[in-house]
Amino acid sequence: MKMNAGVVMVLFAVAVLAGTGCAVAANAPLKVAVAGNTTIEDGVYYTINGAMPTVKSTKYTSPIVLNRTLNIKYMVIKNGTVKYGIINHALTGNITNRTYPKLIFNQTPIIELENGTYYQIGNGNITLYNGTIALTGNTILKYFKNSTNTTMMGIIKNTPAIAVKKAKWIKVKVKKWYRRGGKWRYYWTYRWVKRIYRELQPI
Repeated sequence: MKMNAGVVMVLFAVAVLAGTGCAVAANAPLKVAVAGNTTIEDGVYYTINGAMPTVKSTKYTSPIVLNRTLNIKYMVIKNGTVKYGIINHALTGNITNRTYPKLIFNQTPIIELENGTYYQIGNGNITLYNGTIALTGNTILKYFKNSTNTTMMGIIKNTPAIAVKKAKWIKVKVKKWYRRGGKWRYYWTYRWVKRIYRELQPI
């Protein structure tokens, strides 16, 4: 049976996709290449355990309530461009009826406070909150229960970062083989191995 060139190309494409475990849907979102052969969609990926954010980290889908001390490392991907940053949030004081800010990612980190909350950027004026606050560049935001700094509820710090490669030596357990009496035997020993890893470094 003869097949025309168009049919052959379609079958070839299906075979390739089947072999890689990929599927193609109509109107699928555009994907970009990041860190080798991995392809991912535009978006924000983050960690809260101190680990380097990767495409396998949690993908941002809804506001994050900052209801405890947190160290959030994030990766923003937009049109093939990758940006990193670190957000540190710390609660302050023993305050009753405390309110918690929300962290929103729209390429740039944005903070949403409860109505009636006061805030201060850097050492600027203490201002009544009236709209979301973008954390651009190195930003320190303090938020208050009222207009005096004696009732500060928390501090949020945003720090742009870059991904850097580092090396460390680790001790690993290995088998050491030897031959005795015509048989191969082994014993456990240790050796030092150099591992390359990536981490975020503040800019």
